[in-house]
Formats: sequence, structure tokens, C-alpha cells
Amino acid sequence: MSALPIVRRGLLALSLWAFGGQVLAHLMPAQQGSVNIVGTAAYVVLAVPVSSMHGADDNRDGRLSDLELLTHRDLVARQVADRFGIFEGDVRTPAQVLQLVAEPDERQLAHPPMATGPDAGTTHFLVMMRHSLQSKNLALRVDTDLFGVMAHEAQLTLKLTQGGLTEAAVLTPTHHSHRFFQPASQVLQDYLALGVTHILLGLDHLLFLLTLIVGAQGWRHWIGVLTGFTVAHSMTLGASMLGLVQASPQWVEPGIAASIVLMAALNLTRAKVQPLWRLGMVASCGLLHGLGFAGSMAQLGLHGIYRATSLIGFNVGIEIGQALFLVLAWGLVRGLQAVLTRRAVASRASPRLAQASGMAASVCAMVLGSFWLLERLGVVRV
Repeated sequence: MSALPIVRRGLLALSLWAFGGQVLAHLMPAQQGSVNIVGTAAYVVLAVPVSSMHGADDNRDGRLSDLELLTHRDLVARQVADRFGIFEGDVRTPAQVLQLVAEPDERQLAHPPMATGPDAGTTHFLVMMRHSLQSKNLALRVDTDLFGVMAHEAQLTLKLTQGGLTEAAVLTPTHHSHRFFQPASQVLQDYLALGVTHILLGLDHLLFLLTLIVGAQGWRHWIGVLTGFTVAHSMTLGASMLGLVQASPQWVEPGIAASIVLMAALNLTRAKVQPLWRLGMVASCGLLHGLGFAGSMAQLGLHGIYRATSLIGFNVGIEIGQALFLVLAWGLVRGLQAVLTRRAVASRASPRLAQASGMAASVCAMVLGSFWLLERLGVVRV
């Protein structure tokens, strides 16, 4: 018996072992995969969505028939090998596609006639590959864009095993690369950077912070509301990522927009709200924003081994990003004061300028927050 069939059987056995009881109907659950390191070879098994392929679905029904797979086998194999990379450092490892297997048509039990004849086809296919490694180095990086067009096809759960070590990672179009078996210090650094980037690119969260700044009366009140917001969003972020709280983005995202409108309205109407009541409102909004942070981090996924480290790093990164924004906002205000007021009348003009700036910022927040609220509720579309 040649070596290739033995390797193929070994790969299939590895995939069945890795996913145990989940493989009753399919050889590999959709949107999942495994990488098993044996010596200087990485054996890969992936369930790939058909919609991620180009030029293989001739009738464009979102399924891959046996005839289509037979016709385009070489094309599909090239695409998979090119778009799923394993790297040792910055060096891409050579890949060999060993086998392509069409998954069973999931309609077979519910609608048998649809699963036979020319209409038969699968939404996912199984690919088995072998990557040649230069060494037994644990620091491997995986990079892929094998994601489908459907929402549930926009992630790949990948498990890498070497000896007695196992790590799982969730890859998405926005987080399509993952380095396995990193030290905890590197994980902390990576997630800290992700947290900083997320908050600085999150315009809705920054706008909410701006409404807090302009509405605060004195630096003690300012520190109090920001601390309340920080503690609150940290609680729901952690609880959600650890699976203790679940919330749908369908109401979290409109809720975040509504929180901007609420705080801007309080600033514009100059409502007389007791400091403790205002702090409670800010903390309540913070709980909501924490769920929004969790939704974004869910796309990245907690680190497979250092879950707590990645969560702490992401949260600390958010706080650093907030601090950078606050320093920038304060600097802009001071700069405007220096430009628009003369030294001789600065003491008289500064309060009026600060009040006018706060009102203008709150108006902008009200307009943008209202637009986002209507957009996220589906009332308006862009």
C-alpha cells in the first residue's frame, strides 16, 4: 500500500478524534478545523464554505455538486492552498492538498428529492492538507481568508495540537491571523494594542465620552463619572466574554446610540440632576457600552490558553485609549482658548467659551446619536 492513502486515512482519523461526537452527520462541523503537528509536518483538516471559492460554483446556487468538485478540483485545491497559510516566523510553509471531500447534503433527511440528482450539493467541503515545517518550533502563525458570504460563515474555529498542548482560536475577516503558543506577555501586549485601537476607532464610544466631559461640573465630578463609566463597562465586558451574560447586538447597538442622545439632551437642557443620579445614569450607560465592547471582542475571541490575560489586556487597552482621547480633547479646548481669547480678557472669556464649546459639542452628539439610533433601528438606511 502506498504512503498517500495511509496519510489520508490518518488525517481523517485525526479529524474524527478532534471533534468526537460532533461528526455524526458531517466529517467536520462547518466553520471548524484542526491542525495537528506531527514531527516536522502540520496536518490540516478544514470544513470550507463553498461561497468562499471563486469559479467553482457553476450554477451559482451556493452549493458544490460532485460534478462541480470533479471539474474544478485543481482550481479549488490551489485556492485553498493559497488562502490558508501556516508561517514559521515570516516564512510561509509549503502546502500540499491531499484530498477534497464533498460533505453530505444537509437536506437529505428533510427533503430527500432535493439532495439527489443535479440539485444535490453541499454548502461546505472538507479539505485535507499537509504543511512541511522546517523545525518543531511551537511559534506557528496561521493566516486565512477562507470565509463565506453568509453571516454564519464569517468565522473559523481552529484547534492546533502538538503533543500534549492544545490551543483554539477563532478567526474572522477582521482577525484573520493568529500566532499559537505565544508567551503570556506577548498575548497581553497584543490584546492591549487591540483595545487601544478599538476605542480610538469607535466613534460612538468617543462621542459618549465627549458628552460626559462637557457635562461634568468640576474636575472631581469629571473623575467621578469617568470612573463610574469605566467600572461599569469593565463589569459587563468581563461577564459577557466569560459567558455569564448574553446580549444581542440588535438592541445593544441602538442602546449605545440612545445613551449618546440621552447625555447630550441633559447637557443641552441643563437639567438639574443630582450628582449621584447622574453618576447612576452614566454607570447604567457604561453597562450597555461594556456589552458593545464585548460584541467587538467576540469577533476577535479570547486567547485559547490565556483567556484572563487577553481579557485584561483588551480592557486596559480601552482605558488607555480613553485616556489618550481625553488628553487630546483637553488639549484642543485649551488650544481654542489660547487662539480665540486675548490674554487680557482670558479670565472673562474662558467661561463663556467653555460653555459655548460644550453646547456645540452636545448639539453634534445629539445629531449624530439620533442618526445612529435611527440607522441601527432600521428606520433609515445608508
